[in-house]
Amino acid sequence: MILTKDLKLIDEGTQKRVFQHPEDNFKVIKVMKSEHATEDGGRKGQHNLRAHHAQGIYKQFRRELLQYLQLCKTNYGKKRFVFPIETVYGFIATDEGLGLVTEKVLGPNNKPITLYELEKQQLFTEKHAVALDRFFEECIDLHIVYGEVNIAGIMYTEQRQDRPEFVLVDGIGEKLVIPFRAMSKTINTRNIRKVEDKIKSQITYYTQ
Repeated sequence: MILTKDLKLIDEGTQKRVFQHPEDNFKVIKVMKSEHATEDGGRKGQHNLRAHHAQGIYKQFRRELLQYLQLCKTNYGKKRFVFPIETVYGFIATDEGLGLVTEKVLGPNNKPITLYELEKQQLFTEKHAVALDRFFEECIDLHIVYGEVNIAGIMYTEQRQDRPEFVLVDGIGEKLVIPFRAMSKTINTRNIRKVEDKIKSQITYYTQ
């Protein structure tokens, strides 16, 4: 079992912590915050039935894993395993619970950088705009379902596929009880366009 105190903390959100993988610089370990979990793996502060629905504290992991598996299934004939979402490698045991192992998306200087940080640092240019357009078009074409996607959950890289590219690392997978977006590409496309408009409205390049 891996002890998280021995790992380097890369990022932290309201629901989970992201650590550097101890043996692979190109992977991270995502761990759900234990303070939000009950002793039997449910989510604190929710009704008992809802707290334990769909893997409880691990429901975010479940959504992401199912989305990645669906993409691999749909692209089985092409033997494609790399998509506009982070690649999932599996699970690992930690002292804070089950950890999800995914790829570490690195920016041009070999440090992680989000779309939010590109905007905040005034680094967003035409090449990023082209890559962002491609990102949303690929998400539509591949029928990638968003959960709650925001500007801070999209990473930028240039070495992943040897081109400027954005990769979704948070808010992946169907959240609705009735999976309308997963069932209908038309409904899903409308939602992606809605998210695209919202994100672009937060970027100076599109609003000036």
